[in-house]
Amino acid sequence: MISRKIYFVLNTLFFLTFSYSQKPVKSITHERNDDKSITFRYNSDIPGSALIVLNFIDLENAYAGVIKRTITGYGGEIYTLTPTNPENGIGFSYRSKIFYGNVNKKPNAKFKYILPFKKGEKIRVRTLNYLGKKFGNTTPKNWKSWQFLTKPNDTVLAIRKGIVVNITDDATADTAAEYDFKSKSNSITVEHKDGTLARYSVLKDKSIMVNIGDIVYPSAPIALAGSYDLEQNSQLRLSVFYLDKKILNYDFSKRDSENLTNKTHLYSYIDPLFYTDENLTKLKSNSFYSSNYNNSIIELEMRKREKRKFKKKGLLIKRR
Repeated sequence: MISRKIYFVLNTLFFLTFSYSQKPVKSITHERNDDKSITFRYNSDIPGSALIVLNFIDLENAYAGVIKRTITGYGGEIYTLTPTNPENGIGFSYRSKIFYGNVNKKPNAKFKYILPFKKGEKIRVRTLNYLGKKFGNTTPKNWKSWQFLTKPNDTVLAIRKGIVVNITDDATADTAAEYDFKSKSNSITVEHKDGTLARYSVLKDKSIMVNIGDIVYPSAPIALAGSYDLEQNSQLRLSVFYLDKKILNYDFSKRDSENLTNKTHLYSYIDPLFYTDENLTKLKSNSFYSSNYNNSIIELEMRKREKRKFKKKGLLIKRR
């Protein structure tokens, strides 16, 4: 008999916040200006939002605390250091951290989502415990994550309009053992209008149908459900979360000294309403639900031009 395992990659914190294989900002650059000031800029290949944190070390002839800036789009200015003595240049070194999400947005906890499966398809749902508690950590605010028990190769649909900001597609199923959890799996992260993010994980390898930068609409096919191990253990894991405003007051100097037992949670979670065959409901563990939606739900966050295209061609993915 094959024993079931929980497998963690201990140098990642996927289950404590969330991990990503491609950072939202490609590079941070700086330029020395004629007045001896220094301007920091970002260049991004992902059009979603992120919080950039610059922590200056050994700063000479300038003053700056920890700089926190929300950025969107493909590039722009972060901050300019001004010399205390304009006759001399500035000496510095710094560390940077980047976090998905827009802390300036107000998450809409009342927004109504569709289930991530085809209309009429009946799926069993389980709620997942926060695994960080096994290491003595506290549970993130409003923690909620679901496991949908699917048939092999079930198509996963987008639950809300958003932009694809991260894709991981380098994990393969391990059929030599059975796992309750692995910290590494294929996933898609989508940013929504209100700053929330949806993370779809345990996707079948090489099945992802979208690219970073694509805009997806509710019911858009984005991947196939996968498994950590055997095909018959096919599933999808889903959570909706956002960058908590506590990050604006967080002391980043202690970040490197935190570990699995005391890592500060900088993301909070949402337990939203879903359209099901039972009308609007919050999902209960070990229950069966069928997806239910119509065109008015799909079009809810569309612009007028998007609605016209959808009605004419039925397009559910807008390519970057």
